[in-house]
Amino acid sequence: MNLQYRQCPKCGHEAAAGATLENECPACGVLFRKLFAAPTTTVARNPLEGDGASVAAWFAGLLETPDEGRKVRTLAGAVLLLLAAWYAWRFFRFDVSDPESMPLPFLYAAIVPFHEFGHILFSPFGEFLHVAGGSLMQFLMPLGFGIYFVHWRHDNLAGWLMLWWEGTQWVNLAPYCYDAKKPAMILLTGRTGDTGAHDYVDMLGDLGLLNRAHEVAAVMKYFGVLLMLAALVWGALLLARTWRERNAG
Repeated sequence: MNLQYRQCPKCGHEAAAGATLENECPACGVLFRKLFAAPTTTVARNPLEGDGASVAAWFAGLLETPDEGRKVRTLAGAVLLLLAAWYAWRFFRFDVSDPESMPLPFLYAAIVPFHEFGHILFSPFGEFLHVAGGSLMQFLMPLGFGIYFVHWRHDNLAGWLMLWWEGTQWVNLAPYCYDAKKPAMILLTGRTGDTGAHDYVDMLGDLGLLNRAHEVAAVMKYFGVLLMLAALVWGALLLARTWRERNAG
C-alpha cells in the first residue's frame, strides 16, 4: 500500500502542486509506514486546518440531539423556549434600581444559601476572593451544571437551559452592585451596606470603581441578557433540528 501525503507529517515538506509524497519524504527521508504505529492512507492537513476542524466539530456537537424521545423533547423544548424567551424579555425590561420588581424572585432566593457558602469556600484565597466568593459561586453553579450536562451527559437541551440560568445570575446580582453607590438595600444581616458587610461596596472599593457602581450594574445586567439571548438561539437551533429529525424518522 502506498502512503500518500500532501505534506510530510514529520518535517512539513510540501509536495509540488498537483502531486503527493509517496512512501517517503525526499526532504528528511522518513518512511511513512514507520512513522505511525497504525499507518493509514491519507493526505496530511495543515495544523491550523486541523484546529479549525476541531473547533467546527465542537460547535457541531452542541447541536447534537438524542435519538430517543424526540416527540417529548420537541414538545418540552418548545414550551421551555417560549417561557425562557418571555422571561428574558422581562429581565431585559427589569430596572436594577428596583430589586423588588425582579422577575422570578424564587430563583434568586433558592441560590442565596449557595451564595453564602461561596464566601466560605473562597475564604482561604484572600480577603478579596472571600468577599467575591458569593458572586463567584452564583456564576459557577450554572456553568458547572452546564459543563456536566453537555460534556458528560451529552444533553444539549439541559445545556442551553443552564446557559440561560447563567444569564439570570448576572441580572440577579446587578441590583446588589447598583446599591453599592448609595446603600439602601436591606441585607441578610438586617442592615444596609453603609455600615459594612456589603459585597459590592467592598469589591468595587478595592477596584476603584465604587463611584461607577451604577454603570457596572448596567454592564452586568446587559451581559446577562446577552447570555440569555445566546441560550435562546442555541435552544431554537436544537428545537429546529429535533423537529426535522423527528419528521424524517
